[in-house]
Amino acid sequence: MIRLPVAISAFAVSTLLCTSAFAHHSQAPYDLSKEVLIKGKLARLDWKNPHMYLIVDTTDADGKQHMVQVEGLSIQQAQVDGLHKEDLQIGMPVVVRANPNREPGKTVRGLDVTTTDGVVHPIYAENKRKPTLTPAKSLAGNWAPSLATTNAMFREFAQWQYTTAGRAAQAKGKSADGICYVEPIPFQAILNEVRAIEVSKNEIVFRFDNSGDIGVRVVHMGASHTANVKPSLFGDAIGKWEGDTLVIDTVGFAPDPSGLGANMPSSPGKHTVERIKLTDDRLHLSYESTVEDPEYLAKPATFTMLWDHRPDLKLSGPEEACDAKVAHRFLED
Repeated sequence: MIRLPVAISAFAVSTLLCTSAFAHHSQAPYDLSKEVLIKGKLARLDWKNPHMYLIVDTTDADGKQHMVQVEGLSIQQAQVDGLHKEDLQIGMPVVVRANPNREPGKTVRGLDVTTTDGVVHPIYAENKRKPTLTPAKSLAGNWAPSLATTNAMFREFAQWQYTTAGRAAQAKGKSADGICYVEPIPFQAILNEVRAIEVSKNEIVFRFDNSGDIGVRVVHMGASHTANVKPSLFGDAIGKWEGDTLVIDTVGFAPDPSGLGANMPSSPGKHTVERIKLTDDRLHLSYESTVEDPEYLAKPATFTMLWDHRPDLKLSGPEEACDAKVAHRFLED
């Protein structure tokens, strides 16, 4: 059985709001209002998707040895925000800052890991060290929002004006816990994972890395919407250039439990218009999206964010594919 150190401080309410839905399962098992420090040696590192796990060999105040299981983000999310596998070596002394489980003896939610060199490596917490970005030549390339940007978008989504049906769905808070699942637009757009963009005359292809599962979205340039289109995850997307701005109009989305964000479903009436362009410094893509859904949104909602140019990152390979067993692991001792 896993035992935990005593709580040392409280988390701000704003942190709870911006992270409560940020995972492949509900954060309800964890007490996000408290933190614990776990001091010991790293006994094992399971570098897996959709969540990595650290096993820390620690000793309690009575001198008894215990193993503590710590849940982290997906591989992609960790790498985007500055954590790399080689940072955590088996046997090294570590101090893990975490949110405890509401049920004693079970998995904790890691925030960051401090190694003996004094470096703080982020897990769920935002990294204060910003990556060095290089200019892009065009929209083509690899891009990713930071965790700070993603968290800001969660807060913004919470302020959208919903219909009665939308408020009821939000209050219900039903999520597809512990599954491997590619999210739709607009939710996919805000997640701090890599998206690779390929640009050609007739189409633009987005490959979204969703914790090891790759979602492929094709935008048909200069086309009209397909008549009687079959609803799908990414819908029927058509694009055009307005100067140096890519404008994408999408209809034909399939109903989805995360169609408007975490725990907020969408209907077949969802419609999005996205505008994407390079920033003047060419280090980011400016991404703007307007979302309509008459069933769940009381009025159209618009949000704007930045995707950082990240040629240092790549899409997950087959060996990093989302593992359904790992997705449920947080429920285990």
